[in-house]
Amino acid sequence: MDKTDKTERVEVILIYTIIFGVILLINGIVYLAIAKARHISNNPTNQSIEVSNSATTTDILNTSQSDEENATNSENKIDSEILDKYKELEKEIGELKNALAIQRTVEYVIYSVVDYEGGTLTYDELGGTTKYGIASRFHPDINVYGLTRKDAFNILYARYYLPNRLYKFQSVRIQVALMHMCVLFGNRAFSIAYSTVPKERLITLRDSDDDFPVIVEKLRIAFREHALRLGLRNTQYLKGWLNRIEKVFYIG
Repeated sequence: MDKTDKTERVEVILIYTIIFGVILLINGIVYLAIAKARHISNNPTNQSIEVSNSATTTDILNTSQSDEENATNSENKIDSEILDKYKELEKEIGELKNALAIQRTVEYVIYSVVDYEGGTLTYDELGGTTKYGIASRFHPDINVYGLTRKDAFNILYARYYLPNRLYKFQSVRIQVALMHMCVLFGNRAFSIAYSTVPKERLITLRDSDDDFPVIVEKLRIAFREHALRLGLRNTQYLKGWLNRIEKVFYIG
């Protein structure tokens, strides 16, 4: 592991630590607020009630009843405020957890492609100099030679993952497969996918759906046919394309 990878891991761990710390802090605030409310309701403030010698039993009972009603109303008000605050904090916790889950998915999807490509500089006539899946011919504004693993992540995220809203896809396996296809065929990968499976169905598809294997097989065939057409002019790359398509769309 090089120094860059260690730094990236430390940054990720720090981010997750901060998020979990915030969640624990919010839970602690809610717990203390509820405990305080229960303490108030169980130990109401003693009120001195002056009753004159001429006060009747009815006056005493009415005063006692009034105190009980006030205590009940106060307790209900506190319970309502605590409940509202709890719901608000619970919503914030949910949003934090959702953000964390999305971040983990994005990292998993993109780094699966980056690490598959590797950080070794390669050269071919089709893409030019390539590192971490970033080809100089298709990304002429990028200095491929000085590219780091994190740079590659940011490029794939900004140019493929984000503009195509891949984060909306319910299936992480489909996300990974389409990211691999973007490295091979660019953003055209999504045109191929949507011409094979309706966009909305592909976005809502889950691994547990009964038609998941059927849809994945349709995508495999579609990308294989596209590779075969390109392979007529680029026969030296065809085998590698087909092997990669078989791997990412494998159902097992």
